[in-house]
Amino acid sequence: MSPDSAVDTVRTPGRDHPECLALRTLGVLENDRPGYPTVRHEYNALASFGDPRRATINVTRILTVALATGILAAGASAVTATAPANAHTPEVSATCSTLTVALTNYSNDKKPNSITVSIDAETVEEARFGSSFDATYPLGDTTVAHDYLVRIDAPGKDYDREFAGSSVPCEAEVAPDASAALAVTPATCDTTGTLVLGESKNATWGEPTATTGPAKFSVTATADEDHAFSDGARTKTFTGAIEGRLDPAEAPCASVVVVPERPAPAVVVTDETARDCDSLTQTTTTTTTTTGWRLDETANVWVPTPAVVTTTNATVPVAAAECPTVETPPTGSTTPPTPSTPADVTSRDVPVEALATTGSNAGAVAPIGAALLLAGMLLVIGRRVHGIRTAHRD
Repeated sequence: MSPDSAVDTVRTPGRDHPECLALRTLGVLENDRPGYPTVRHEYNALASFGDPRRATINVTRILTVALATGILAAGASAVTATAPANAHTPEVSATCSTLTVALTNYSNDKKPNSITVSIDAETVEEARFGSSFDATYPLGDTTVAHDYLVRIDAPGKDYDREFAGSSVPCEAEVAPDASAALAVTPATCDTTGTLVLGESKNATWGEPTATTGPAKFSVTATADEDHAFSDGARTKTFTGAIEGRLDPAEAPCASVVVVPERPAPAVVVTDETARDCDSLTQTTTTTTTTTGWRLDETANVWVPTPAVVTTTNATVPVAAAECPTVETPPTGSTTPPTPSTPADVTSRDVPVEALATTGSNAGAVAPIGAALLLAGMLLVIGRRVHGIRTAHRD
């Protein structure tokens, strides 16, 4: 080997020698020809003194340094290899309107990372990224839920991720302009109370549990879509009681009747007196007729009741002087007195013409006397008949 060739190359024991392996690992050998590997020129400068032994010594030093460097590099690689897996930080979140994907701390090697984003089974993103990725996607209609799928493909399989889920619809903005009202009509003496559903605005009545009394009721009004009641609620429930028909025996159904004052009984008293001269008694018969009253509740007036008649008799003695004396005419025929003759009158020296003035006319007096006699007889007979009747009555 010439001195010049020693400057360019260093002959090593062989390609499998540990020193050659170390040089190849560090990239010191430019080629790897069997038996004569050539050292890169920056190391050949060590042999420029023309002493092959010194060149060998320099290569040994280089190999020693390379070995130490390799150990340090291996340690650093081990530390890097044992770094925690959470260095890759994927975050996927959804609101009612958007989907957000944020990926950080990913490796940026020669092989890039990739991501695929799908919303409602439609791909909206396919991209490659380095150490990080950040994007936000609109979901569309915010009133409905949307399904999403995010796939992350990192080098190797340790950091591949897949996120699937559904968004929650946004709450629709509602106007607090719904209203509903009802009324309960009061009961009367003839009808029960009644539930009356009033007018509703931007709301719909449900079915009440009762509409007539006596009963408790409950009914709910529901606001229409995109509307609410003044307190923000979508429903409003009304409860209460419905009265039954009022008791007809109590106020105000029972009418107050003012009964007029009861009249005094009507009493009629009559007395009838009869005297019995045969028994020298006098009997007085008293008849009392009493008429009462009863109330006609329909007409609220007093009407007379049937008359009640009572009779009482009172008998007292009478003196004989109080009874009239009645002469009884003699029985048989009587001869009327013979009137005086004119001779008699003449003998008394009374003028004949004076008889016509001072005497009586027998033709006129006789009928009168007979009439009086008959009347007296009838009176006696009547008194006796009356006495007999009175005796029977007692």
